[in-house]
Amino acid sequence: MTTSIADQMERAAHAPMSVPSRVEMSAALTVGERIADNAARVGGSWRFIIIQTILVAIWIAFNVWELGVGHFDVYPFVLLNLMFSVQAAYTGPILLLASNRQATKDRAMAWRDDEELGVIYRLQHEQMEILALLKDSDLKHTEILELLREGGK
Repeated sequence: MTTSIADQMERAAHAPMSVPSRVEMSAALTVGERIADNAARVGGSWRFIIIQTILVAIWIAFNVWELGVGHFDVYPFVLLNLMFSVQAAYTGPILLLASNRQATKDRAMAWRDDEELGVIYRLQHEQMEILALLKDSDLKHTEILELLREGGK
């Protein structure tokens, strides 16, 4: 039993998608995911770098020239280095978490796009088949009309 192209298209249109939809991929985030995303967004910005540079310059100025409070972290700025170490210890894993989550999301989007492109390719292929059938039908109709005209003469 052969199926028509229309039947095949109907089945393809109602076939279940195995890839999550874009809405499902942008589902509500957990608290940890939101924290990681926000930390990556803030820590990876020029605003953060500029503000941190200004704060470090102020910290060094206060400790080198004893501006107001006194030398609370004398050279070689051990407390400042400790704060940088703590910041780096937390920033690295948080950025990796955000990066891994984004990579998973990007992979799912690429998979979905590939499937959509496959459907589009199949539909274009079927359209080309239909156009070939229509062209063939048109040629046959033209032949029949010519035969009818010759028979009428």
